[in-house]
Amino acid sequence: MHTDQEIVELFKTSVKEVDNNLKVDEVDITTEIAALGLDSVMTMEVIGVMEEKLNIRFPDEDLATIKKMSDLAELVRRLS
Repeated sequence: MHTDQEIVELFKTSVKEVDNNLKVDEVDITTEIAALGLDSVMTMEVIGVMEEKLNIRFPDEDLATIKKMSDLAELVRRLS
């Protein structure tokens, strides 16, 4: 089972792989993902990196419901 902190760190690492210029150091479990400035293409690239690292697939209908990091953490735990 992945902790909130592990999922946040994985997200931050994944974002940096997609675009190292984005500032995600302050991201925590309460962060709204839309506030990070990721466009839709970048978001899908980050999700792809996370899927690869976790060896899971996020269903599109679940991705559409993610607003905060806590939502992403719940989804990762459910699918892992």
